[in-house]
Amino acid sequence: MELFITGGTGYIGQAVARKAISLGHQVTALVREDRSAAASALARLGVKLHGGDLREPQSFAATAGAADGVVHMASTNDASAAAVDEAAVDAMLSHLHPGAAFVYTSGTWVYGNTESEPATEASALNPTPLVAWRPAVEQHVQALAARRSIAAVILRPAMVHGYGGGIFGMLAGMVRQTGSVRIVGDGRNHWPAVHVDDLATAYLSAVERAASGDGRVTGQIFNVVAEDAVAVAEMGEAIRASVGADRVEFWPLDDARKSLGPFADALALDQTVSGQHARRVFAWEPHGPGLIADLSVQNHFQQRNGA
Repeated sequence: MELFITGGTGYIGQAVARKAISLGHQVTALVREDRSAAASALARLGVKLHGGDLREPQSFAATAGAADGVVHMASTNDASAAAVDEAAVDAMLSHLHPGAAFVYTSGTWVYGNTESEPATEASALNPTPLVAWRPAVEQHVQALAARRSIAAVILRPAMVHGYGGGIFGMLAGMVRQTGSVRIVGDGRNHWPAVHVDDLATAYLSAVERAASGDGRVTGQIFNVVAEDAVAVAEMGEAIRASVGADRVEFWPLDDARKSLGPFADALALDQTVSGQHARRVFAWEPHGPGLIADLSVQNHFQQRNGA
């Protein structure tokens, strides 16, 4: 397949690009700076680079539209994220040909705090403020894709870990500033988790099955979750032990908001989320290490490499 990906230079995007190339797909990635280290790494994999900007849909819509499938993972991650995302989605879906596949990236934060039962794709949404706009864009993707006979799939990944990246790398990095591992809230909350390589496998399964016309996939939403709920206090202790921090510090939410804004509320979520639907439909079985085991490995890696 010919695939077009946004966010290819990002943490998740690089893993998706590696997986796609390993499966024999031709991949074109949207990049702002084609000479950046991340873009150069993609080029070495065999990815074709397309210069453009997510904020300027006309810079990439036609190239995306020529592909057999699009995997959209990019976000500005700022106050403009909702408007930029909707405009990018509109442009790509408007250029794709009927029968093409389109995979949209959402996330489990749209469920907000979950109750005692694990959240499923059918659960009510109560998004944390940082991603309050995402459910509307999910619905927009589904509606526009259906009108244009495009096979759209919505993925809601859990908290992503592996290779010292993502939010967990950020938490470990904060130790250099404070001497402690800072956990927003009291540590009694839980996060669902997935290893980045397992997530990449799910992305490729989604785009391939959508492009093949699999009716169990087209127009559907899937949680991509390997571990339903991992205790945040255990995560903090695993990071503390691996980086040699003095202690785990529990950061009151009100104080954390002063530094992190609505990101603090996202980190304070208490979630249990089921990934069984994706396992059944994609025949997806995670193989990466569990989160707690991985945190020790990835943070020792960071220390050795001066991260």
